[in-house]
Amino acid sequence: MKKVLVGFLIVISILIFVGCSPEKDVSVPEKTIKIGVMPDVESIPFIIAEKNGYFAQEGVKVKIEHFKSAQDRDSALQSGELDGVITDIVAVVFANEGGFDLKIIAKNDGNIELLAGKEAGIKSLGEVKGKDIGLSTNTIMEYTLDKMLESAQLTPADINKAAVPQLPTRLEMLQGGKIDGAILPEPLAGLAAENGATVLNSTDGMDNKAGAIAFTGKSLKENPAAVKAIFRAYNDGVAYLAREPVSDYADFIIEAQGFPPNIKGSLQLPQYSRAELPDEKIVSDVVQWMQAKKLIKGSYDYKDLVDQTVLR
Repeated sequence: MKKVLVGFLIVISILIFVGCSPEKDVSVPEKTIKIGVMPDVESIPFIIAEKNGYFAQEGVKVKIEHFKSAQDRDSALQSGELDGVITDIVAVVFANEGGFDLKIIAKNDGNIELLAGKEAGIKSLGEVKGKDIGLSTNTIMEYTLDKMLESAQLTPADINKAAVPQLPTRLEMLQGGKIDGAILPEPLAGLAAENGATVLNSTDGMDNKAGAIAFTGKSLKENPAAVKAIFRAYNDGVAYLAREPVSDYADFIIEAQGFPPNIKGSLQLPQYSRAELPDEKIVSDVVQWMQAKKLIKGSYDYKDLVDQTVLR
């Protein structure tokens, strides 16, 4: 009788244990969130979060996809191959104007600089009048350049805008004296300055950054918890970058981002901040700039372009 009772209690214990164990919902496959990045400093907190396992700690699967051109990145985004991108407000407005649902989650901390060539004879922003300035048109680069000119009481008509879309080519033309000045992001701006170019202005100095981290409306709807976890990991990456010397991870960053090897001595990283919403005034200003240039027909409010739920 005692053996029967013991056996009965064992069976009951097993049933209770099985009944209390969490059940995995096999109907919902575990999603890998794909984020598209460019060879820039804005993406580095995500690169560090992947390297240090912060995404895994948050229980989310993330794959960082590297792109050499914004066109390739945006094509992958609109074809459904990416969930999120390191981008800018101009690109987000263009996406929504084209009917693609893309929402800004946070600003990013990249810096853009206007530089004069070593032999251009330009020492201040006011001296660029009539000069050839290399840029990519209808982009954040042109928006930033126009705002810099405005700060010096100049207009876009006061300079000659030379369309040089490829960043390495723009840097090469600046250093070779084929253009008088150029607008460049880090880390190429730092390399140009190290090689003798003069920094005339920067978005760090203007406090006028239009960079953005954005996710598709589809991803936000289907994977809200995962996107929130990604930004917690992003903040862990920011904390790591704040406490560790650049020398500890510079080689890894240069290789991962495909930076020129000789950039190590001039590599300047921004003071990264925890993920936060973009400034409403900057978003509005970008939209107005695009409307004035007749780049878009629609009108977009802050709420149309920015998701304010993820960072709550």
